[in-house]
Parts: sequence; C-alpha cells; structure tokens
Amino acid sequence: MDATTGIIIVVFVITIFSSLGSNQGYTPRRYTPSSPSFSKPVTPVSSSKIDPTYLAVVGDNVRPSIEQYILRFRKPSEAVAITDAIMRYSQQFNVNPKLVAALMRRESGYNPWARSSAGAIGLGQLMPATCKTTGVTNPYDIDDNAKGTVRYVKYLLSRFEDYSDPVPFALAGYLEGPNAVARKKGYTRTTAAYIKDIIEIYHQL
Repeated sequence: MDATTGIIIVVFVITIFSSLGSNQGYTPRRYTPSSPSFSKPVTPVSSSKIDPTYLAVVGDNVRPSIEQYILRFRKPSEAVAITDAIMRYSQQFNVNPKLVAALMRRESGYNPWARSSAGAIGLGQLMPATCKTTGVTNPYDIDDNAKGTVRYVKYLLSRFEDYSDPVPFALAGYLEGPNAVARKKGYTRTTAAYIKDIIEIYHQL
C-alpha cells in the first residue's frame, strides 16, 4: 500500500466515525409550504363538503372517544391529562374538542415534547410568537399548550367566520398564518392536504 492510498483510507475512517451520534433526536416535521409549484392559491373545499358539526360545541359525551383515540399514541396518564386539557379549554373558549384533538394529532402526534426544526413546540406545535399572544409561558406543559392551542383555534375561527368555509380557512391559517391566507383568500395545495388530514382524523374520533 503506498502512502497516498493509506492517507485516503485514514481520512475515510475518520469521516465515518465522526458522523456517528450526530442525530440529536427526532423532531416532528412541520409543513412549511415552499415549493414553487404550490405557491399559487387554490380554491378551498366547497362548503357542501364541510360538515357543519365541525363548528358545533359538543359536550362531555365525546370525551371517551377522544381519550381512547389518544391512548393509541400516549401512555394512559398522558392521554388522560391531554383529554382533560382539551375538554376544559374547548368548553372555556367555545370550540369543538374533536377539532382540537384532530389538529393536535396532525401537528404533534400528541407528543408534549415535540419540537420542530422551525421552533414550533408541544401538542399544538405553537411558535414562540403564538405562545406570547396566547399567554403560554411553558409550551411543553400539557395544560398550558392546550390552552394556547384552543385559544388560537378560537381566534382563527372568529377571524374567518364570515368566509363561506370558516373551518378550512381557520386550519389553513393555523399552518400558513392568518394574514397570508386572508391576503390571498386561499391556500396552497400542501395546506389543502393538511386540512384533509385533520378532517379525516376528526372522523376517527
């Protein structure tokens, strides 16, 4: 083996070993529409396809189904705490708890410790600016994050209440930001897929 070949082998081995252990842990992926092919707003789902019960405030009768669904992803103590928080703040802010539960499933998989590469945190994947405006001081806390998430959903539903399809617009605003959605009066295909995911989860609850 000549000197040049030996040096190449040493460098290769060092490179391989230096790459080990670089994964700092999984952080849930958060969709941020950026592809040029998705930059043009698309027509939202027609109101005839949006179940009006998404806006209805339902009672404690939905609690068992929400809790059972969350148990598929979290241990019992966490499932109970998350369900408690969803029900409490949904009633306080007059929001359908099934819609909140579906959104949290899509955003974080009900992982209170989830953190995206963009800095979104917790159950509702709240950004620092959203935490500030909704009064969340500890976004990793189940109760605090749920309160901020429900409060923000309520704001978005109110923001788009005069639209023909307030629910998909509110969900679009959650992902893209309400000002962006209002400005173009529409949302991207990526966001449309995000909305569809949440609606499908809603029907599983």
